[in-house]
Amino acid sequence: MTAPLRPARAFPGAVEISPPRGPVSAVVRPPGSKYEANRLLVIAALTDGERRILGAPEGEDIRAAVAATRALGAETTESDGGIRVRGLPAPGLPDPGRAAPEASAPALAEPALADVGESGTLLRFLTAAAATSPTPVRIVGQGRLPDRPLDGLLRALVSLGAVVRTEGSGSVPLTVRSGEPGGGLRGGRALLPASETSQFASALLIAAGRALGGLEVELRSEPVSASYLDLTLSVMARCGASVERRGPRRLFVPAGTRYRPGASRVSGDWASASYLFAAAALAPGRVRALGLDGAPGAGEREFPEHLRRMGCRVEEGDGPDGFEVEVEGPADGLRGIEADCARMPDTAPTLAVAAAFAAGPGRLHGVAHLRHKESDRIASLRRGLAGLGARTEFADGALTIHPADPPARGGDPPVFDPDGDHRIAMAFALAGLRCPGGVRVRSPGVVAKSFPGFWDEIAGLGVRVRPVAAP
Repeated sequence: MTAPLRPARAFPGAVEISPPRGPVSAVVRPPGSKYEANRLLVIAALTDGERRILGAPEGEDIRAAVAATRALGAETTESDGGIRVRGLPAPGLPDPGRAAPEASAPALAEPALADVGESGTLLRFLTAAAATSPTPVRIVGQGRLPDRPLDGLLRALVSLGAVVRTEGSGSVPLTVRSGEPGGGLRGGRALLPASETSQFASALLIAAGRALGGLEVELRSEPVSASYLDLTLSVMARCGASVERRGPRRLFVPAGTRYRPGASRVSGDWASASYLFAAAALAPGRVRALGLDGAPGAGEREFPEHLRRMGCRVEEGDGPDGFEVEVEGPADGLRGIEADCARMPDTAPTLAVAAAFAAGPGRLHGVAHLRHKESDRIASLRRGLAGLGARTEFADGALTIHPADPPARGGDPPVFDPDGDHRIAMAFALAGLRCPGGVRVRSPGVVAKSFPGFWDEIAGLGVRVRPVAAP
């Protein structure tokens, strides 16, 4: 029987995770993909009519995205049946479902306020979407968000006619609006950097559903995390907007492209599933996840294949509840591997923790851009892995992990500070499955950013999870 997604549970101070009393064995349905949901919500706000989004996950990022659609002027309602978003009419097109604005309305209204929290994805998507709005949108954020790269996207938007005002940092807070009298983004050509993130390209392509002319996006280099750009194109196509590939790094959205009303179901999240798969690999045990997106191309989809190379049994295929993946950990332990993580930035920390308990060193390539996430994930990983007795090296964009011998440790539980990063907190929690004395993770509430029910999901596998005072 499939285990239902457990609700979020608050933990004060810290949480202690200890090895399970018996074999790990579970069938689970991971929460919906926040990557899909973020794209669908912004697209819905730019749609002429209503789009219903089913299966969106809980989490701070999604709550921020729902609020952001309202800042763009969309009407959004939430219920058990999903999220309904009625977008603004396209520039120059009447909307019979809305009253016409009064002729005396000012050309530049007071900016609508949008708080994107700590979501770099939402910051980029909302900034580009706001560049199509006839009225200004003021975007603010928290944590390390002002340090996340944004300048390349802002330059491109200004070149396409947007009006952007920053307040000193070159990032948030900033105010954005369309430079066209009735709104919309002027068509043309934009040259974008792509070595640090593919989100600039995704943001501009999503906004092209409100372009007044054809829009060509050219990337200066091969995009990092290219699978997420592929996801953007897939979600746009599902919503009625096609993108032409005109070369290896050239994408074109034709004039007149518009999103159509309809309904979309969010697929299960591969990144959330990765923690459950890694639990099976480490315990060892067996976990089957249902409802995932089986289409090739999703970068985090590569995670189970890396576990296979480490010695796990991995089976996947279509089932009655959608695409299924089952991972069973090896009885004789994991082995170290080399892995290219450029396409899977959110599951690289999980793979790094698994590598700390393998026989032999592991090397993760293509992880330099992890420095620009909610934390400097390279620094956080190296500090945390040292707490497990592992020795690490970072050079040429690759992290090498030399496990301790033996990797499991007794004595006082090691304590991990996730530095405000949900991915670091969840990755190092998994070390508790192998350390005889368990581990402790400070600030466990950070998981609410993407996976509020994480602690109860892990406990549902038979892992011992209990709140403790912050060490």
